[in-house]
Amino acid sequence: AVRQKSHPKKRAMKRAMKHSGLRLTLLAILLLAFGLRLFRLDYQELRGDEAFGYFFSQRSPGEIIDATIALAEPHPVASYYVQKAWLAAAGDSEFALRFGGVWWGVLAVALLYRLGRKLRFGPWPAATAAGLLALSPYAIWHAQDARMYSMSLALTTAAVLLALVALERQSWPSVLAYVLAALLALHTHYYAAYVLLALNLFVLLEAVFVPTARGRVLPWLLWQVFLLALYLPWLLRAGAI
Repeated sequence: AVRQKSHPKKRAMKRAMKHSGLRLTLLAILLLAFGLRLFRLDYQELRGDEAFGYFFSQRSPGEIIDATIALAEPHPVASYYVQKAWLAAAGDSEFALRFGGVWWGVLAVALLYRLGRKLRFGPWPAATAAGLLALSPYAIWHAQDARMYSMSLALTTAAVLLALVALERQSWPSVLAYVLAALLALHTHYYAAYVLLALNLFVLLEAVFVPTARGRVLPWLLWQVFLLALYLPWLLRAGAI
């Protein structure tokens, strides 16, 4: 009887050790991602595209939109507003200008782990995916670039994660969180539309092959109509670009 009572305690201790080991690993991955993206952040001078974005962010909020339309700027405006607010607090040094990309890059690593878990991967495979993104030279380069690409990565990852949460919970807070993330992603980079297209294909194909998922199609389509209605004013304004 004593032996039988000790087994649950041992199992609980093992689970706790595994859990704490995973948390320490995830913390190490995030610190590694932060350090690699912060390393020599202001070593290079601003390249032309970074300077172009900087001058956009120096305009007033209304002028940012007007200049985007007048110059046929091939990117939307959300990153310029974020950069404008950040530089007002942090100054306009090269380090400060690029630090926003570092923050978004680390956030993308954390979100990728959560997305992996939501896709029902085990904790260690999900942590491996986050670790690979933390080490990715491509992701590091963009995180050290004072443009919108790192922000776009984080927001599209968040949109996919929140879409899965909304489909699962079917609650208005989760739906609004998804719509907001998707809307911000679309206002950050136009290619976010491809991610949303992939999400819609996933929902429709799942309904074809998984009968129990068919009840989610109509609510999902209504969410997309809501998202499109919010994005429509920008499409009408910038449709010529």
